[in-house]
Amino acid sequence: MGKIKRSKNLQPWLDYFEMLRSYVNAGYMELYPDKGEAYITQPALLAMTPGTDVQRQLSEAINITANRIRTYAGFVGQKGEDFLRSPFAVHVVKDTTPNDMMFTILITSKRNWLRFGSWSNHVEVITY
Repeated sequence: MGKIKRSKNLQPWLDYFEMLRSYVNAGYMELYPDKGEAYITQPALLAMTPGTDVQRQLSEAINITANRIRTYAGFVGQKGEDFLRSPFAVHVVKDTTPNDMMFTILITSKRNWLRFGSWSNHVEVITY
């Protein structure tokens, strides 16, 4: 994933966090910041991810969405910047009960030794 651009205008992030909060309130997503994981229904994840089904599968769009969910979990849990360097799992579940897990998006951060002080995300998809 690319480097995060710093901006003085935080309104887009606040709007995105408001949308994620509405997903939590509606029961489409559950956050567990202390455990470093979130559960989200597949339709909710796909609704947040831009593009068609084929584009989503061929691009990093779902990975970017999962990273934004991790950022929101850190915000809700009032964690510091180190939270973004901790492993985080986004478990995607079916929208019907029982909510069986479909796949997990695991995000881990690794230090880039060639560029002092920079970190990069490694995303792994675990299917069930």
